Amino acid sequence: MDYARPTELEEALGLLCTKRWTILAGGTDFYPALGAGPLKSDVLDINGLSALSGIGETETHFVIGARTSWSAVIGAALPPAFDMLKQAAREVGSVQIQNTGTVAGNLCNASPAADGVPPLLALDAEVELRSAKGVRHLPLSAFILGNRKTARADDELLTAIRVPKPATQGASSFVKLGARRLSGDFHCHGRCSGCV
Repeated sequence: MDYARPTELEEALGLLCTKRWTILAGGTDFYPALGAGPLKSDVLDINGLSALSGIGETETHFVIGARTSWSAVIGAALPPAFDMLKQAAREVGSVQIQNTGTVAGNLCNASPAADGVPPLLALDAEVELRSAKGVRHLPLSAFILGNRKTARADDELLTAIRVPKPATQGASSFVKLGARRLSGDFHCHGRCSGCV
């Protein structure tokens, strides 16, 4: 097993050309997915790529870097149309998970329960995929192909999520439909299937 932690994007893209890597971003899903078994794949840790962090804007898009955490989304000064994404971000695990987990990691995992997907679909988001050969932009609706399946090629890295400015007019809201929250007078004894 090989492990690499590049600090420059070009270095990361070069490594992606050499073999099939498992990409590690925030790691909030990576480690639990291992279970009790040993790690068997080569790991490309992108946590050293500071250029992929943060939220900015161009003339035509709001751009969320691939390493941007959920906490950064919550704290960002964005138009009201992003309120649904901020509300979804607050539903992503605990504050510690929100501080570490990344928006792009949520998309790349392609979980049917991914909180970030519905708001970003509603915002007509697209993903930016880079490889040593160049850049391509793909609508999020075409990027996620199914349960845990995406259109990312083995030599590509999702580097940003782009939201077109015309899609950010108006306001929005997000309500999570899922297991109920435990109230203060309810005591769980670990016997229900919903306990993790």
